[in-house]
Amino acid sequence: MKRASGVIAAMLGFGLCLWAQGIRVIMPAEIEVSEVKGKPFTATARTTLVQVLPDGTKKTRTVEDRIARDSKGRIYREQHLPWTEDANNPIYYVNIYDPVEKRRIHIDPQNHNVIIRPIDRPIHYDALEYLTLKATRPGEQIKNEKLGTKEFEGINAWGRRTLHTFPAGMFGNPVSFVSVDECWYEERMGVDVLRRRSDPRSGEQVTELINLTGAEPDPTIFQPPPGYTRQAPPARHPE
Repeated sequence: MKRASGVIAAMLGFGLCLWAQGIRVIMPAEIEVSEVKGKPFTATARTTLVQVLPDGTKKTRTVEDRIARDSKGRIYREQHLPWTEDANNPIYYVNIYDPVEKRRIHIDPQNHNVIIRPIDRPIHYDALEYLTLKATRPGEQIKNEKLGTKEFEGINAWGRRTLHTFPAGMFGNPVSFVSVDECWYEERMGVDVLRRRSDPRSGEQVTELINLTGAEPDPTIFQPPPGYTRQAPPARHPE
């Protein structure tokens, strides 16, 4: 049975905000990975979400996604939908960034579909860029903080925190609120080791990189699965 129809289109359209169970769901901040050649790794991104529903019920969800990068700079990542109710049949997608073939591959294991898009520039993720974020709308405020260095499972990372204050009325909110985004970044490998987000609209999120090894991943994971149907990319909606 086909599930989550339309969700993959929203995700592939780079939409980060969806609706589920009648409440606004913001996709978790992902562990960012830069295109770095010659530094392969495999790891697991474990995300824990704590959310309070409109009736006051508190829900906690934990999902684990595989992440890998090979020596060619190809990046593989899974993305489980955190509000999936059936733990035995979770809904998830796979995104592959392939600088060798200059393409992005989006895989839907539920429906055995694949979408391929061309890419025209490499991923050069740099957590330092977040320290230069500035407010762009009237009334909002952004404060960037350096957190120094910290060790995670033997990995030294440096951290930054961004506090984003939204004024009352910007999203129909009766009072102002603050969202907090915290990131710890390992510069040599070009990968985040921890992301923490707090937002009253979506709850609390902690995503940590665990089981990190320098092993070369299986090269077959960077290819579309055999037997999958290739679909045309969904139309992008105007901003």
